[in-house]
Amino acid sequence: MQKNTQYPISGHLKDIHSIARIAVFVFAALCIFWSFLIDDLVLEWLQFIPIQTGPNNENLSVYAPFDWIEIRLGMVIMASLTSLLPIVSVQLYSYSKPALYPRERNWLTSILILSTTIVPLSILCVWLFAIPLFFNFAIEQGTPEGLLTRYNAASLVSFALGISWILVVWSVTTICLCMTRVFGFIVDGSSRFRFRVIAISSSILILTLPIEFDGLRILTSAIVVITADIISRTSPVALPIWDEPTHSDTIA
Repeated sequence: MQKNTQYPISGHLKDIHSIARIAVFVFAALCIFWSFLIDDLVLEWLQFIPIQTGPNNENLSVYAPFDWIEIRLGMVIMASLTSLLPIVSVQLYSYSKPALYPRERNWLTSILILSTTIVPLSILCVWLFAIPLFFNFAIEQGTPEGLLTRYNAASLVSFALGISWILVVWSVTTICLCMTRVFGFIVDGSSRFRFRVIAISSSILILTLPIEFDGLRILTSAIVVITADIISRTSPVALPIWDEPTHSDTIA
């Protein structure tokens, strides 16, 4: 498919359906794979962060067993989504490359690397470095004397999981906003689906962030969609693939 050739909409839909089908199968396989490893990984991470859990982990508890099941499921989904991002980026690039000019291809490559490679690496850094540093800072501030410190394992994992989820939603939002501009879904200088993508992403974050982020949901969702929108506006804008009917066109 070249830039100056006409490609039927049905062909686009078929290609997108193929990408989505492959992504679903890969995601299901990744979920099965991570489900066998996630318990050991979480336990290793809890041992890694600088908190005093005691010789037999007596200071580390799970106060609600159902919370641990929920966290485990969330970890499996998060690990699978993070692993899926680079695979989807390759599929999107292969689908988009024939229809883009060299400048657009270079820009798309940069955005895909940022959103689907750097973001997973950032999530890994959050778990291995940022969260341990955060707890180390909190411990250095001291705790009241005479109080026994106990930790809720589910809350510790949920806090890190929430940060990872924010990065994943930001990545997907950025890609969607950029794609609508690159492929010409533009009406009057604004992406046709821009407000829909922003509304969906904001709602997802507000409704799904863990309880540890109560009070920060609206602020977090605003920061995510604003930064994603700012980055998407740097994308080259293709000619519209359709024209929005004007008011005069609808009058009989």
